[in-house]
Amino acid sequence: MRERGRWALVLACGFACAASPVVAQVAVVADRATPVAPIASFDSAWASISRTYWDAALLDGAWRVARDSLRGALGGAPTDDAVRDAIRALIAVPKQSHFVLIPASAAPGGAKAVREPGAAGLEVRMIDGALVAWRVPSNGVAHLAGIRAGDRIVRIDTVDIATLQGTLRTAANGDTAKADHLLATFAGARLAGEEGDEITVQYMNARNELRPVILERGPVDGTVTQYGNLPPFVVRATGERLAFAPGDARQIAVIRFSGWFPVLIPTLDSLFFASRDAAGLIIDLRGNPGGVIGLIAGQSGHVLDTAVSLGELKSRTGTIRFTANPRRVNPRGERTAPFSGPVAILVDEFSASTSEFFATGMQALGRARIFGTRSAGMALPAAMGRLPNGDVLMHVIADHVDPKGRRVEGVGVAPDTPTPLRINDLRAGRDAALDAARTWIASGAP
Repeated sequence: MRERGRWALVLACGFACAASPVVAQVAVVADRATPVAPIASFDSAWASISRTYWDAALLDGAWRVARDSLRGALGGAPTDDAVRDAIRALIAVPKQSHFVLIPASAAPGGAKAVREPGAAGLEVRMIDGALVAWRVPSNGVAHLAGIRAGDRIVRIDTVDIATLQGTLRTAANGDTAKADHLLATFAGARLAGEEGDEITVQYMNARNELRPVILERGPVDGTVTQYGNLPPFVVRATGERLAFAPGDARQIAVIRFSGWFPVLIPTLDSLFFASRDAAGLIIDLRGNPGGVIGLIAGQSGHVLDTAVSLGELKSRTGTIRFTANPRRVNPRGERTAPFSGPVAILVDEFSASTSEFFATGMQALGRARIFGTRSAGMALPAAMGRLPNGDVLMHVIADHVDPKGRRVEGVGVAPDTPTPLRINDLRAGRDAALDAARTWIASGAP
């Protein structure tokens, strides 16, 4: 899993962005052990982009003009910080996802010491303009401290959520959806941390009582992995069975996973093969920011019986199609048919990239019905390479369309059955998207 500096990898995720995947390995990058002037990192960043970006018209037009302006403003001996600011301005030009500059201190091999990651047992979402506890596992730190799903998060450490929300909405020029997405992303990042560290959370419960709690992050539920030049992150895959209805022997298999990475393949294969006898299948991709693009070929083959395309990537040099690989042999070497029952996929505003490739592909093929809320709209494949100053640059290398020729970048996957989160549902222990998917399957998946 470790790639130290020499190779750039093709990715598709909202991870670093939050973190992520592989289709190919390209381009040797500079030897970061060799002392070089800061300006070399700017030149290296542009060289990587100009060599691989898919849209030559943009590259040779407005983007090159911006590059020349930024390069000229840096002068002959800029500081590292000035160069980083110029690179960030450079990669902002196309206004697309998957252009990310990861500081050397946060990249593998950086100076930052990494301890065991920890979890507060609390995931949040924005509901009706409020930051709300969404998933609060009963065995997690937050639940044991008294936080329940549906509680409103008011403060995290010294950060007043309402004040930050106002600041973000002003910065977003009134785009409340974008500002609220940033707020939830910020909160998720603050709740993450290292095991044993403490975080203070103030929340409003269902009785409108304001409660402060100190959460000591516990061990994470999942596997710590690392991919390419991305920082270490945690992934997990789980499954469960739901009954159609009380007293009904028929069951629906539910598979949840938090990223598309090779480390999860054995678990995912096991869960999908174990689901073959179920009457319906729900694949929960809410909060899944993406991963290795190529994995959708194998995992879609658990529910597709023909080698159909789930979409394609168009680069300057060619087109790559992601074709399903029907899984007709189980781990015991026995012939078996892919799952043929109804499939529901759950997405939300934090389902991104490879999760979007998979969801829109399955939707376009008519093989799955989508429930939840519109996905992130961050669906472009990218490569990563280390710059001479040790920073890591993630940059887009191709465009993506689904089997119907639809782009997801900037748009997201629209659910067939929208099921927005509601505070009353969370407080009552209901999962609206999951319930709607189960009802659809139980009613014969019309």
